[in-house]
Amino acid sequence: MRTRTKSFKLPGLSLGVLAGLFLATVAAPSIVSASGFAVYTQGAKEFGVQNNVIAHSEGPASNYHNPALITGLKGTQIEAGTTLIFPSREFKSPDGKTEKAESQVFYPSTLFLIHQLNDRFTAGLGIVSPFGLGTDWGKEWEGRYLATNSEMQTFNINPNIAWKVNDKLAVAGGFDLVLLDATLEKNILTGLGDVEQKFEGDGEGYGYNLGLVYRPNDEWSFGASYRSGIDVDVDGKAKFKLPDESLRTTFPNTDGSTEINLPAQLFVGSCYEGIDKLTVELGARWEEWSCYEELAFKFDQPVGGTKTPVYEKNWKDTWSYSIGSKYDLNDTFAILGGYRFDNNPVPNDTFEPAIPASDKHCVSLGVTKRFGNLVAGVVYYYEKYESRKKDNSLGADLGGTANGEYNTEAHVVGVSVSYEF
Repeated sequence: MRTRTKSFKLPGLSLGVLAGLFLATVAAPSIVSASGFAVYTQGAKEFGVQNNVIAHSEGPASNYHNPALITGLKGTQIEAGTTLIFPSREFKSPDGKTEKAESQVFYPSTLFLIHQLNDRFTAGLGIVSPFGLGTDWGKEWEGRYLATNSEMQTFNINPNIAWKVNDKLAVAGGFDLVLLDATLEKNILTGLGDVEQKFEGDGEGYGYNLGLVYRPNDEWSFGASYRSGIDVDVDGKAKFKLPDESLRTTFPNTDGSTEINLPAQLFVGSCYEGIDKLTVELGARWEEWSCYEELAFKFDQPVGGTKTPVYEKNWKDTWSYSIGSKYDLNDTFAILGGYRFDNNPVPNDTFEPAIPASDKHCVSLGVTKRFGNLVAGVVYYYEKYESRKKDNSLGADLGGTANGEYNTEAHVVGVSVSYEF
């Protein structure tokens, strides 16, 4: 099994999920579902406390998590970071056969810039990868007619402006430009052998985000952050590698388009700092995956006999719940830790092997160290997905359902460095 390293193409780190969007585009007559993920590695210090940074700030990455908090940052600050993600997926068929996805390494990275305009207003800019997908089962496995290789990357360019209304209340708002790129592959069974299909597409979409933080006293603070749903218009091309050219009229290389609906997201948190050196925050996250009711495509030429395939998805909204804490051992060194439980949005009748879609448990442990105006953070993060069985008819008319048990876990190491000018 080979190991591959990729930048900004994100595996199943947080199931807030970009739906099965593109895989179906590649073979119009085939019923294929896939999903992507919401990824929350925006700042090592932040995901070291399970992103419980909605009611208190750990630095410039607040521009993403709750921009109202950047009013508490002084001067001009910059932060850069990256994350190494090592996912592992395994499939067990009912007859006991085991198959593993190819080993891959992903490293989504982030950049933030904060500038205090005056005592009341602070501006921020962030560049992050909030959604992504990366799974490679190979071209010979049992479920190759549902999915072989799935890769997606997104970039979010996010400027914000925050207003300190008074000593207790701050609000913020900003603009989101999302750039998306995807390459997705699977096989199609024909009487002449397997057709290998590839879809490559890209697009952009626009949205907004809002933030609020309220601090009634020195011990408690409460925060909320909202990110709008974003519709991404995707233009791409479907290509087919054929076992026999006589199939070209049925599977022509053709341009196509679709619209991807990224979900609205709401984050809430309450933070307590009444114990010396200890910061504890409880949080919850809601994601509007019910926006993914169906997936519709338009092809310039008929593929498998149709130009406009439509696939029902019927995903559901999800909540996740978490706790994170930081303990300052001294003025320069702190320990981070946290736990999160994530629900998944994929119903049983549309679950398939392109990505892990099950409830999961996440734990994190990290440290931060201050060197004058520079703060460095290092975090280890572990995700364990609950075992999930596929027991539906997806793939029955394609050559194989790949029904069985799926197990997934991911090891994550994050680093970030921030500097105050």
